[in-house]
Amino acid sequence: MEIRSATAFRVAAIIFGLLIALRFLWIAHAIFIVTFLGVLLGLAVSRAVDFLEKIHLKRGIAAPLVIVVGLGVLVGIGALMAPSLRNQTQQLSTELPKLVDQADRWLQQTPARSLVQQPQQQPQQQSQQQSQQPQQQQQQKQQQGGLKAQLGKELRGSLQFLFPIVSSVFGAVGGFVLVIFIAMYVAAQPGVYREGILHLIPHSKRDRAEEYVDTLATTLRQWLVARLIAMVLIGLITGGGLALLGVKGAAALGLIAGLMEFVPFFGPIVSAIPALGIALLDSPQKALYVLILYLIVQQLEGNVITPLLLEKRLDIPPILTVVAVAALGVVFGVVGMLIAEPLLAVVLVTTKMLYVNDVVGDEVKVGKQE
Repeated sequence: MEIRSATAFRVAAIIFGLLIALRFLWIAHAIFIVTFLGVLLGLAVSRAVDFLEKIHLKRGIAAPLVIVVGLGVLVGIGALMAPSLRNQTQQLSTELPKLVDQADRWLQQTPARSLVQQPQQQPQQQSQQQSQQPQQQQQQKQQQGGLKAQLGKELRGSLQFLFPIVSSVFGAVGGFVLVIFIAMYVAAQPGVYREGILHLIPHSKRDRAEEYVDTLATTLRQWLVARLIAMVLIGLITGGGLALLGVKGAAALGLIAGLMEFVPFFGPIVSAIPALGIALLDSPQKALYVLILYLIVQQLEGNVITPLLLEKRLDIPPILTVVAVAALGVVFGVVGMLIAEPLLAVVLVTTKMLYVNDVVGDEVKVGKQE
């Protein structure tokens, strides 16, 4: 079978163009992530803007008003909780070093001490052992608090790994401001961007493209709203449960649990570690109760809260979520983990509607429109 030169040239041009596009996205991935977060927030804000528009308030005024009020509410809640959180954060800062010291003493008494100590050369003769005792004592002094020093070293390395995009305070502030402004513009004029995308599609495919764009926007909006509500509920339930169990710093630990809920699978595991450590300082029995509490909360979130909020709109297989969060976390750090699940939702909606339905011909229901 002969391949025409024009066809070969066209295929080569497409592949070359895709490689350039992928290279550009890799270089400008920070802008892509910020834009994606801004659009995601804008889709959620646009629902409130739609309501204000019905009461004859212009979208250009309603969009910044909703965002400013939302930020004001967050600042107000933070101001009200600041004294309690400050006290409980101080308790955590006092208790966590005790936990590290206790773990360090345990490691020193077990074969696992080699994990936090540098291996020492064994003397071959008794005389050499006696002559090396002063040096060994000096090395032991340098290795005191070995676990704490090792954790500090790992933490410094992880900070450089976890924040490859936002590497400074100015970068964080700038990224936050960009997300807010993008969300404001998307919420103020969503139809402009929607029509702009549809104008790129041929008329024969425009109806299907319109359905796809609307389904994708609705899915992302519902996902974000459901995730935010789940964060609040998980934070309140976890903080209340820890308070009933008498765990120190319950409010701060509940806040950590709520914030970490935004990162699927890995976030709840990370948030449970300090709570278990603090409870373990009191008694193993309390630590067991805390573990049971976190297991119950996560079962409640996975089987009741999130399905009820999303109404089974997009059934994401757990294994895909774990792989996506881990992969984007390795490549882009914490910010990649934040966008992993919504980005996976985009991929699944696109695959189901434009490939499984339109190309393969199988009927796969993505979800009903709002």
